[in-house]
Amino acid sequence: MSITDAKISAAHKELKSAHGGAPHDYFGMLYLEEIMGVPREDAVQQVAFGGSQTGIDGFHVDVKKKTLHLFIFRNTKNADTFRTGFEMLLGGGLEHIFGTSSADDALTKRLRRCLKDDRDSIERVQFQFVFLGDPAEAERGIVLDKLREDLENKQFVINDFFKGKRVTMVVVFKSVTGKAGAAKEHRTHRFELELGNVLDAEGPDGEAMHVGFMRLWDLHQMHKQMGDRFFERNIRYGMPDTSPANRAMEKAFKDMLIDGSQDESRFLFDHNGVTFSCERFTHNSGTMSEILEPRLLNGAQTVTTIGRFLEKHEDHKDIQRIKNRLKHIHVMAKVVSEAPDEFVVSVTINNNRQTPIQPWNLRANDMIQLQLQDAFRKLGIYYERQERSFEGHSAEELEELGIVESRAIGLLKLAQTFLASEGEIDKMRSMRTAFEDDKIYEMMFAAGRLNADVRKIVLCYKIQERLGRITKEILDKGGIKYAFLPKARLFLNALMCQAVLNDGSCEKWAEEHGTDMVVSVDYVKLLYNLASTKCRPILSELIGLPQYADKVAEERYDFLRTHAAFKHAMRIAEERHGWKVQKLR
Repeated sequence: MSITDAKISAAHKELKSAHGGAPHDYFGMLYLEEIMGVPREDAVQQVAFGGSQTGIDGFHVDVKKKTLHLFIFRNTKNADTFRTGFEMLLGGGLEHIFGTSSADDALTKRLRRCLKDDRDSIERVQFQFVFLGDPAEAERGIVLDKLREDLENKQFVINDFFKGKRVTMVVVFKSVTGKAGAAKEHRTHRFELELGNVLDAEGPDGEAMHVGFMRLWDLHQMHKQMGDRFFERNIRYGMPDTSPANRAMEKAFKDMLIDGSQDESRFLFDHNGVTFSCERFTHNSGTMSEILEPRLLNGAQTVTTIGRFLEKHEDHKDIQRIKNRLKHIHVMAKVVSEAPDEFVVSVTINNNRQTPIQPWNLRANDMIQLQLQDAFRKLGIYYERQERSFEGHSAEELEELGIVESRAIGLLKLAQTFLASEGEIDKMRSMRTAFEDDKIYEMMFAAGRLNADVRKIVLCYKIQERLGRITKEILDKGGIKYAFLPKARLFLNALMCQAVLNDGSCEKWAEEHGTDMVVSVDYVKLLYNLASTKCRPILSELIGLPQYADKVAEERYDFLRTHAAFKHAMRIAEERHGWKVQKLR
């Protein structure tokens, strides 16, 4: 069976007088009817006509399979449209369905009545994200993957509703063509830790912090069980093993665990401690505490270093003794709970200041950065928004993401590319300020960047790779006249971006040179030609303008570090070549 536009239109025409809604609302009804085998008289009661306040577009209880199906329907091939459904569920929709608040919309009221009647028979809750596209591509999406994890982290809300009964949660992407993504069953990551006598503190808006001492062994086990998910909220991956801090830590492990020349209790006094966020923190009996879905905010260096240390010594004849000694090493642990995302982000930033941190690191987990990572991923290019994350992934992990390029696009260089393409030379001179100033940052990474042709972004990005040689190409045409150019490389970068984007062959170049990270000989030749035939004459005329005569006579070319000079250059370019400012947005 297939759900066609004709069927949707016919169902809407037949039923709209009774149920209302737009044509796309009937996509879900037909899915329940044709794919799930639900009779129409029941299907119309199990879908939302006109939307719901929870993010759910439909539901169905399969009593035989003991499964509650919750549907998010999208009559499109674009998986990105699921984002709104995820955000509504995460923004209170899940609590609205399984909580105690009153339900306002008709679908939620009907769903809650079914839950009340069938609570005892349900053992599985499956969220089905149904659309026309490829589920495998949806699963590779960076944004959807994060939102999926965020939703899975909320499983405790469902568990609470079923009063502690063991209920499995599944999130799956499905296509009406019959294809389905991996239906991985999720069970809440739950850890019981011995933290000793825990101290509790309350934040300004009810946030909670719990402080105790935990075993380094337990920290290692948490990472082994959760993998990269454990680092999800961190702004950087672990520092390389060659860094001074990690070399010092590895030496301490050797002294304590192998040589026995230093007592294990010393580590607690020398270490800054680690910080987690979690969905829920519970004091259990005695000195034991339970945390649900922890995320490491600070301490990635410690986790990765002990992991590398144990791997390095896994064949040591006394490896069991090493592990036993490790179980006696403790670190101070701060656990943050009952806190919204913005609060957790702030805590992450402020707990990572012992290692020098750049302003662009603090933006790594912004939604626009995740979306850009998805955009480049579709070309097989990795976008390294988190510091050292590219080298932190194995070849297998990159392959699973669909990454084929051996070089990554960096967050800082991408920001410079966006600024260069719009001639914001003055802002490029202080990238620290650009990332610290919200207005400038929002201009650099405006939502409109997602509408740009990603291939053309790559074309402009690669100009930076050969800017020195491009400068030399112009100098070779007149070394004395253009002797100032090495000090005006940012200006040249901006002009070169416009030269590429304004060329009639730009679309062809985007297809040939904008889909990978290779700076090919052919592309370099194109850049050299543009520099010599287009940019050099513009520069020559620009420095000859009357308003700059005095500065040029005094060999002061600081005006080439301004947006105003770029605007003058573009007027010349328009007269000479017919250029208009082309923006990557």
